Amino acid sequence: MKHVKKILAIALTLGMVLSVVACGQTTETTKKKKKKKTKKTTTTITETTEEPGLSTSYETDPPSDSTSETQMPTATLSPDFKAPEKSCAIAIPTEERYQYVMDLTLDEKENTVGGHVEVTFFNNSDESWDELCLRDYSSLFVDADTSGITYVNETNGALTEITNITDRRDKSKIEMRRDNDVSVVWFPLSKVLAPKEKMTLSYDFVAKIPTLADRYGVKNGVFNVTNFYPILAVYTENGWSHEAFYNEGECFFSEVSDYEVTLRVPKDFTALTTGTASSEKTEGSSKIYTIDAPCVRDFVFSACETFDILEGDYNGVHINVAYNSAHPATKEMEEVQAASLKASQDSLAALGSAFGEYPYPEVDVILATIDAGGMEYPNLVIITDDQYYTRKNAYETIPYEELGVTIAHELGHQWFMGIVGNNSGLEPWLDESFASYSETVYEAWVGLKDRYENFSRDSNDLVYIDNMAYYPELPINRSRYAFPNMNDYLNAVYFTGKAALFQMGEIIGRDEFNGVVREYVKRNAFTNSTEERFFEVLYECAGKDNEYLNLLIKNVFNR
Repeated sequence: MKHVKKILAIALTLGMVLSVVACGQTTETTKKKKKKKTKKTTTTITETTEEPGLSTSYETDPPSDSTSETQMPTATLSPDFKAPEKSCAIAIPTEERYQYVMDLTLDEKENTVGGHVEVTFFNNSDESWDELCLRDYSSLFVDADTSGITYVNETNGALTEITNITDRRDKSKIEMRRDNDVSVVWFPLSKVLAPKEKMTLSYDFVAKIPTLADRYGVKNGVFNVTNFYPILAVYTENGWSHEAFYNEGECFFSEVSDYEVTLRVPKDFTALTTGTASSEKTEGSSKIYTIDAPCVRDFVFSACETFDILEGDYNGVHINVAYNSAHPATKEMEEVQAASLKASQDSLAALGSAFGEYPYPEVDVILATIDAGGMEYPNLVIITDDQYYTRKNAYETIPYEELGVTIAHELGHQWFMGIVGNNSGLEPWLDESFASYSETVYEAWVGLKDRYENFSRDSNDLVYIDNMAYYPELPINRSRYAFPNMNDYLNAVYFTGKAALFQMGEIIGRDEFNGVVREYVKRNAFTNSTEERFFEVLYECAGKDNEYLNLLIKNVFNR
């Protein structure tokens, strides 16, 4: 999620906190100061109840006031459909994947990141490839007069230097070219890559990190280093995918790959990354991490000299919550940090139960100065430390409500972007709407009853639309480029899509719908999905003869 704060704030103020009940798991919390060695203290918290969050009847049956005057009957799912069990495992596949081997260095004085990359991949199409397309997103941060299309003015970025490009099959050198869209780079091959053939491409690069409060940039001592290396684009039935970049939401699109990374940072820095560090050592002026990140769509890291890290666990997943202690956003940052850990644990519990358990061993939550509510990457999310999100409300059960819901949204992307991928430029609702729906799953789990009920009441209007002119964002299943303006796009993919998915659960039953989503995740895990795949699962499970479901889908998706 990457969008304008004021618009997100409207959506996040739908209700207030009444009660919270723990998720029934053992959590371990460790405070660790990374700048200086301090004695580690550990607190073990064990809270159990028979049912987390809202009551079972509330979770499975729509509230009496959640529909219009005409009560929508619950549909009967196909007798042949058996949903995967709640909290089912999502197995990482054993099939061969693309592989990136990277040797990287962060230069904090020059604000650059660079190194050597070797990517091994195969032609997974039926056509021969005579050129490769890579996306170089960091080059979009150059001055507008240089690129002509940049979305950031007055920044100190630069075109990425890409050198020593080599086809390792015959060691032939490649001369790249850039499109007018400087993030699109082409590598012509002297020897075509036949269908099913494998090759290794190597290159060196240096990318400039702008001084910017963004998902890619350095601000207040925190380096958020994301979408920074040239990454192989996805080859589709229409050829290489290279849709234009936009800054509201995300438009990144890639195949799952295995990453083996050596990362060098200044010796006093701490880095949190996609994947897990198998080793850490200091050599001279550098700290060197060896990182393994299997079956992910991207590799990112955040680094800081004075990270304060709170560690905890949920069901075998290790969680790190970090902020820069030298630049705390508020005097209550330690409370914010603890609330973030609790929200992360509750989110993993709630979303794992609804969609299938998070399959990776670690997730990092970075509290930093960024001009958005949050942003998701594989195994790592960045959450703004802006006062709107980190303010403390009057309800002591969940004193950092907005923060918790934002974390739930970004962690929802671990399923819908990370596990189940899609082309976010062409079908943005397919991950943003599901991530927004994840907010309601979290709210039900932790007991945000007012917030949940208010949304339940408001969202059913989509079934009973009298005047389509009041909904300029419909249908929502359009590409980002097909929406006439940013507001319609944001309303469509964040808010109306969330309401549509929620209403599907009101119509066919909350637990039943989450079972449908688990089946969708199971079938499409670690692939790039499409809208057609989702509706294929939905209709197979719920049938095509429910009046209210059909009306909802017609109104929202024009299907």
